[in-house]
Amino acid sequence: MAKSFGCDDESANELVQEMYIKIVHRHSDSLHKIMYNETEINTYYVYIALRNLYLDGFHKYSKNNHVPLGNNMIDDVDEDKMEVENLFDSLVSKIDDIVSDWYWYDKKMWNVHFYNKKSMRKIAKETKISLSSIFNTLSNGKEKIRESAFEEYQAYKRNK
Repeated sequence: MAKSFGCDDESANELVQEMYIKIVHRHSDSLHKIMYNETEINTYYVYIALRNLYLDGFHKYSKNNHVPLGNNMIDDVDEDKMEVENLFDSLVSKIDDIVSDWYWYDKKMWNVHFYNKKSMRKIAKETKISLSSIFNTLSNGKEKIRESAFEEYQAYKRNK
């Protein structure tokens, strides 16, 4: 995933290590946010964490860019940035909760399209499901998410 941002091998490894530190520090007591179930990792959450670290410049080798390790790691983190990240995490968790209640077909289609980054046309070609059926399924899902996660999205946008 880290290499998809254009990182070389060394930068990608550094980025992944920073992501591990960030996830373990933030969610050590709530693994349900980073796991779908006991064996399946929430790859979308990992991707977003990697992307955010990459955009923040954590992959560059600078002492000031790394997650601080010490007795009180939160003191060094910008509170506004942390609030935005918490709001984003809340939004992603809300979306995951919404999707988890869907019918298996809708949930699978959502995961393949958004988490596995497959286009609707590619899904249609590989599964022989009509493009219009895939489009309708994903459109209906997006609408359900818009309705149910509107407040979390607005809070995130206000503080972004």
